Amino acid sequence: MLKSFGTEFKVGLFAIVAVVALGYMFFVLSPEAFERKKYKHYYTVLENAAGIVTKTQVKTSGVTIGRVTEVALNDGHTRIGLNIEQSIAIPVGSKLEIRSVGLLGDKHLEIVRPHDNGDEIPQEGLIPQATEGTDLEGLIGMVGSIAKDIKKVTTTLSSVLGSSEGEASMRDIINNIHELTSDLKATSATLRSVIGDRRGDLNDVVSNVRDGVRDLRTAAANIKDVASKENKEKIDRILAQFDNSMGDVRGLTKNINLISEKIEKGEGTVGKLINDDTAINELEGAIKDIRKVLAPATKLEVAVDVHGEYRRDRSSQYYINLLFKTRPDRYYLLGLTDTTYDTDEETVTTDASKNTPNSTRTVYREKKQKALRFNAQVAKRWYWFAVRAGLFETTGGIAGDMYFWGDRFKLTTEAFDFDTRNKAVRRNGHFKAYGSVLFYNHIYAMIGLDDMSRTNPNTNKARNLREGVFFGGGLAFNDDDLKALFGTAALFAR
Repeated sequence: MLKSFGTEFKVGLFAIVAVVALGYMFFVLSPEAFERKKYKHYYTVLENAAGIVTKTQVKTSGVTIGRVTEVALNDGHTRIGLNIEQSIAIPVGSKLEIRSVGLLGDKHLEIVRPHDNGDEIPQEGLIPQATEGTDLEGLIGMVGSIAKDIKKVTTTLSSVLGSSEGEASMRDIINNIHELTSDLKATSATLRSVIGDRRGDLNDVVSNVRDGVRDLRTAAANIKDVASKENKEKIDRILAQFDNSMGDVRGLTKNINLISEKIEKGEGTVGKLINDDTAINELEGAIKDIRKVLAPATKLEVAVDVHGEYRRDRSSQYYINLLFKTRPDRYYLLGLTDTTYDTDEETVTTDASKNTPNSTRTVYREKKQKALRFNAQVAKRWYWFAVRAGLFETTGGIAGDMYFWGDRFKLTTEAFDFDTRNKAVRRNGHFKAYGSVLFYNHIYAMIGLDDMSRTNPNTNKARNLREGVFFGGGLAFNDDDLKALFGTAALFAR
């Protein structure tokens, strides 16, 4: 079906789908960019902030009321900055807990507020961490402690029942139980002869005693099973393995003592590292060099820019660019654009009029065609000014950018496509100048002049500058937005 449509329709359809998809991701995954809620700032100090990053949700009673804005080390602890909705009261006595959701360890911060709402904690105030409260990691630690206690009990039983003295003690207990039952039988006979008429009551007593004896026999049988030969062999094997383990521990302790003596004397690599400052200094220097090499890769930031331009001649052009920032003053740009390029068609005609018989004239016709072009540029920035060089619409070029008002307003000039051979529409390069203003951290608008050196091939005169005026707008996403996008996509994938 698409084969019947031209390249211009295909490129326009691709651009519309890309803009709609990116717009959906922006409005669905970053709705807070349009929120007009006001926030107040607090902070807390955590002993262990594992799993807590910027934009981690802050909740109370299960409802999200803010996010983490800062995670920084402070005197051995971790300082966490919090933005809380201004309409939410945080009374004095509120505590903060780290809670996990599920076995995968997804975490958020929960503010536990007291039932009686008293004075509020002032802004920029501290919300202390709760000393009580158990999350999934705490429960796992408690289970481990219980398992250790059970192991101690079983070890004690094996040491008591596994020896010959324990077995003899169990036999004595069983013999005493048998003697006790015999005494009880004799006593019941004596009571029967003495009491006589109260046989029914005595029968009840004897029945109860019999039940008790039966229970005692059952207990004795169970104890005997525990002290059986099979279990005794198992207990002996356990004790033998314990003795072997203790022997290994003694050997290991001896080796550790030897190693510690060598380290104290400065022998071996570890001993030199501990006792020789030269080796430590060389190691620290090597680590610093490795950090310098890896620093650009660890600080890589990725941004996405999608925008379109609409000109007075009713033509349009769309851009999709990726920006890779390795350093604060340097970035690389890769992208695509559906540019309109010009071709010249030269026609020679014969003028057969009476005034100029058999004379000829050349007529130039301008043709426009759509095609995809590539952008690949390297940029370097000095304070408020930046220079870009590389491919502009698959032709060599250079550009300059000037930033104002915290990078929210930008003025840009570009010059490219200097190859004007066999082109009657342009004798110089392709010059372009425009300005852009950023709104809501993601949406921006732009206005400018395009192809200011363009000429009319038939009149050989420069065209009116108003014909090169264009308007445009686009979307911009930074590295934090992309992380939030991928995190949300992972949650839906589960």
